[in-house]
Amino acid sequence: MRVKVLSFLLLILAACTPIQTPAPTPIPSTPTATQTEIPSTQTPTLTPLPTATATVVPTETPVPCYLTESICVEDGHFLLARPISDEYVHTIHPGYRYGSTINGQREPHHGVEFVNASGTPVLAAADGRVVFAENDKAGTYSFWEAFYGNLVIIEHDFQFGQPLYTLYAHLSVIDVAEGDVVKAGQPIGQVGLTGRAIGSHLHFEVRLGGLGYGDTRNPELWLKPLADENGAIAVRVVNQYGTVRRVALNVDKVQDGQSALEWVASLEAYAPETVPVGVDDAWQETHAIGDLPAGSYRLSFNYAGQYWERFVDVHPQKVTVVKFVIQE
Repeated sequence: MRVKVLSFLLLILAACTPIQTPAPTPIPSTPTATQTEIPSTQTPTLTPLPTATATVVPTETPVPCYLTESICVEDGHFLLARPISDEYVHTIHPGYRYGSTINGQREPHHGVEFVNASGTPVLAAADGRVVFAENDKAGTYSFWEAFYGNLVIIEHDFQFGQPLYTLYAHLSVIDVAEGDVVKAGQPIGQVGLTGRAIGSHLHFEVRLGGLGYGDTRNPELWLKPLADENGAIAVRVVNQYGTVRRVALNVDKVQDGQSALEWVASLEAYAPETVPVGVDDAWQETHAIGDLPAGSYRLSFNYAGQYWERFVDVHPQKVTVVKFVIQE
């Protein structure tokens, strides 16, 4: 079995080798699983057995998959409902994703945008308790005064060891008060453009463990997909020493035929640590995209004059975690 695993890992690592032409690489066929035959039970002989000695097996701490695998499929965190109902625009705006700066034009984005007209109802993403519901004049939750404008923060207890918070910013109206207990889907305010908003929209954040500006996580990895068959991709790009390399990552959906591709997104790497955005504790991603229909995708980028690509599968309600290691 170790030989099979080693062969399979070598096959995956080979797919990560840089090539000099951006022509799509044929997708390797998925090996057919084989079943292990279980021997039939035989009548035991009555030979006396030696007394067994109990051996204590130490408990091992699970190693995050990004440290050990090039590709792995993990359960998603998809715990949160959309903060905008399907009567309005409830998809994430692709122009200013989590961690991006729009190529240096804006501050690193610590959340995602739902672009809607002022007055659009904003909904609680999960059951919880309101811990803040007023104008963020003091700039308590960012580095700037009045950055979020009218702001609601809800604390959620999903019982996985640390609290989870959702933030709803730039509201025109706040419909809850600190201390209120709310249910998922309950109206808590209305979309607006208070604070430093550019245009009317809901700025939505997820923070894990605390309410510091560096406690944010990518909401695309926490919001429930809009369809049951959808999943997500998280990517980490590093060199052989583990140093993060920030590249523009292209995501293409594989259509009928191995060379038929449909462009999905170009993902800017998360912003540098000078204004930190948080990453998943287990995946340590540099890029992520959620709500992808299940199927095959090509991930590709250029770095130092070389072209890199890898074909991966997205699975329903799962996160495909991919690691690129660049040899420098």
